[in-house]
Amino acid sequence: MEEDVYIEFKNGQAPYISDINLKQMQKLIKSDIKEKQAFKYILEITEDKTAGQEITLPCYYKVGEEVLDVYLNGERLIRSTDESGTDGHYCEIGDTGSISNKIKTTTDWNLETGDVLDLVVRGEYNGT
Repeated sequence: MEEDVYIEFKNGQAPYISDINLKQMQKLIKSDIKEKQAFKYILEITEDKTAGQEITLPCYYKVGEEVLDVYLNGERLIRSTDESGTDGHYCEIGDTGSISNKIKTTTDWNLETGDVLDLVVRGEYNGT
């Protein structure tokens, strides 16, 4: 449970931070750092994937929160709002805010054996 942090200013002196407030500040800072920390993963494609096929990633991410970056052979892919790929290359699988380890290529391109997906996930997520 998050609590507000209060800093008191008395008679123009330096701020006074109670032990309770200091501990809460440390907790909030650690949480913020963990949420923004980036983790990198590599997925080598070992068999051809047809257009529109689901791909299981070696990591988890939060759907719709813009915490996942996908690169194909070094080129950044764009998340699409639809499966036809009118505005991107892949779709995230799952409801917004849910945790997933799957994406789906759009129906206008496929992956070939030997392709490499580099993944960057901001935050640490667990599938359970």
